[in-house]
Amino acid sequence: MALDAATAREMIQKLAEDRASYLETLARAHDVLAKALEASATGKSPPKLTSEAVSAVRRNTNHTIDLESLKKSSTFSPDDSETDDNESMFVQDPLPKEEYDEAGFRQHIREYKWTPNDQEIVGSVLANDQLLQRTTVFPVTLGPVDDRSHLSHYSIFDVGNDGAPLEIQRATDKPVSRAQVIWNNIKSINADENRSRQAVGRITIVREPSPLLFAALHYTQNAHFDMDEIFSMLVEDKTTAFAHRPFSSDQRQQRTFVFTLDYFTIIGDECEPETWQKSDEEAGSSQSQVPLSRCSSVVALSLSGPPARHVKYKARRAEQKLGYIFDPFAPWRVLSIQSYPDWKHSVDAHDSTRHYVNGPEAFLITLRAEFKDAQKRLNEVYNRIADLVRMPSNFMFSSAARDRLLFEDEDFTFSRRYFWAHQSLGIMNEDMQQMILMYRKVFTGSVWDGSSKIIWPGDESVSSRYANWRKRMRILRADIENELQGLEEIANRNTEKMKEIKGLRDNLFSGTSVLESRRSVDQAIITVQQGHNIKLLTLVTIFFLPLTFVTSVFGMTNMNPDDSFHPFGIVTTVVCLPTYMLIGSLNTTSGVHFWRRKTKQFFSFIGRIFDKILSFFGYLPDTSSNPQPDPRPLHQRSQSTREGMAARGSLAGLATTASNSAFDRRPTLSPHSTKNVSSPRMQPHALTSASTVHFDDEKPEDEDTGPKHLIRNLARGAHRNTGSWGTMNGHQEHGVSAVDHQQRQATFLPGSPIVGSPTSLRRAEGEGESEGWVKRVLTWGSGAGKKRGKDGEREV
Repeated sequence: MALDAATAREMIQKLAEDRASYLETLARAHDVLAKALEASATGKSPPKLTSEAVSAVRRNTNHTIDLESLKKSSTFSPDDSETDDNESMFVQDPLPKEEYDEAGFRQHIREYKWTPNDQEIVGSVLANDQLLQRTTVFPVTLGPVDDRSHLSHYSIFDVGNDGAPLEIQRATDKPVSRAQVIWNNIKSINADENRSRQAVGRITIVREPSPLLFAALHYTQNAHFDMDEIFSMLVEDKTTAFAHRPFSSDQRQQRTFVFTLDYFTIIGDECEPETWQKSDEEAGSSQSQVPLSRCSSVVALSLSGPPARHVKYKARRAEQKLGYIFDPFAPWRVLSIQSYPDWKHSVDAHDSTRHYVNGPEAFLITLRAEFKDAQKRLNEVYNRIADLVRMPSNFMFSSAARDRLLFEDEDFTFSRRYFWAHQSLGIMNEDMQQMILMYRKVFTGSVWDGSSKIIWPGDESVSSRYANWRKRMRILRADIENELQGLEEIANRNTEKMKEIKGLRDNLFSGTSVLESRRSVDQAIITVQQGHNIKLLTLVTIFFLPLTFVTSVFGMTNMNPDDSFHPFGIVTTVVCLPTYMLIGSLNTTSGVHFWRRKTKQFFSFIGRIFDKILSFFGYLPDTSSNPQPDPRPLHQRSQSTREGMAARGSLAGLATTASNSAFDRRPTLSPHSTKNVSSPRMQPHALTSASTVHFDDEKPEDEDTGPKHLIRNLARGAHRNTGSWGTMNGHQEHGVSAVDHQQRQATFLPGSPIVGSPTSLRRAEGEGESEGWVKRVLTWGSGAGKKRGKDGEREV
């Protein structure tokens, strides 16, 4: 008989467990019998034989001790009823008989309407037509097989009415494959009616099942569990839970309690994730991450028998429904499917030394084992990630090691590593938080104390059975809370490690940024040097450019070769020297500014010449929107205070010029009607007829209403608009004369009903510097003014 390593390890482990259990049972039976003999000899009351001792002797002595004769002996009191009381604490009704065969399994595969999630799990079985045509559906040979079912593991227990689980070990005449062994153990329950110990509960745990075993579980368990829902929960990447749903139309969902755990694990040696599980595409080939795989497990409870009670569903906008609640002490089944591509399964969650009062207790113990396995797997993932980002041992002593961590390489190794580690720890924390949240959401305080009306109702006051069960539930609750606390501690460590990784990543970015800045400086130096080289090349080219031009001209074929070289020398000097001087001056900043200023003055001069030509032909362009700068030098543009104030006052009046006469290009400034302005503020809208305002040097009788006061007020208004007072050097520095600037400001004076443009500003003839008043002529009124055409001036 050839045994593989996995089978040998499993058999050795089971032999060790059976040996320990056998020795413990013998010691317990020996103590009971010794006390009974001592009591018989001394005349004392005999010791009480508990149901635990009776069941232990029954399991391990192959009935070599006659228990009935032992009870009837003088060492036991005939009135003692504790054994019956203890047995009444457990489920007593057996599970109904069930048997399945391969013919029905083939028919189930062909005819069942598989959902899309089912097809993801058992798709390879459905697509293999040859599989169903074989004599035996399951592999018969030992050793590795194509569907990797030789790596599947199982633990199947039948629980008797004493609450003790006994693992099923069916003897075979010849060695068979692992898949065939699992099928033989799950295909029937209570098939032997003559067996004295009928199962009241069944615990089925299958680890890493192959697609064919998934299909077998679907076939044998679908009558008690909604396997389509269980398969979809395995495929989905989240932790979910569905308690008993009494108002569901599917009776299986009324009977079942399902809890799914979904998280990550490290891919074990010789293990491969299922095709529907997300896993690392480059497992074992990358130095920047740990080979991880998504893993999941389902723990489900199904209660058999008729409903114990019903509840009413009352809603304002829905019909009244009746829901059915099943007795927690009814015959039960616990199903656990574990899809973990590793070797970290806990196989000691159930053994023959434990006793389960009912199905909910066995379900919670199985769930506790899953939380413990999750803690173990996630803790190992944390350790591997911590090792991945941990500093090397020579970090403090080797500058090369420090440089490797401080500066990124060409493959971005550390950036990839830190990013993956930081994000993976964050996702792990989300998974753990989801597991804890789902547990606390479903298992509320009312579930544990029995006050819930839907999930396992019945508190301690119902009976002694319920009181014993609730007592055990409190202990079990504390154990599960302890496992959840371990998950929370791992989440806290993950958070601290994320902060550490973030610091390492920031240091890496800082060091790399400094390195890149240095490289940028070096590159800038190279760029400057290249600019100098190009500049030198350009200067050399420009040096020979005028020479090339002159030689090309004098090198024409129609030139007389006997002529003197004096013209050639003169032309060369005339062309080359100015060119070299121009290039030399443009090569400096001051030279560029010089030629820029000269160019601007040249074009201004051309513009004035062009304006004079247009004026000669009777057309003067409107330059109010784009006033020309004063061509006078800066030292000739300064004004005295009186001149500046007079200019502001005059230009403020220009704001009311009748510019709405679009055709009036050159108005004639002749007096039409003279009147003094007596108001401190000009009111142009009050002047309805054409009138001319004269500001002369005569001092008015009333200084407050005279032109001088008006000019002062207008100057203050111009000061508010321009932000200057007195001389206009502040504006002249920008190339704009004071008059031009005030003209522009005057066109936007507030309070003016019209917006005009200045037409003329002239100093009165005969007025000297002492007569600093400016005579202004403004035309007010709508359409008032002079038009000069071919027939002379006329009033409009």
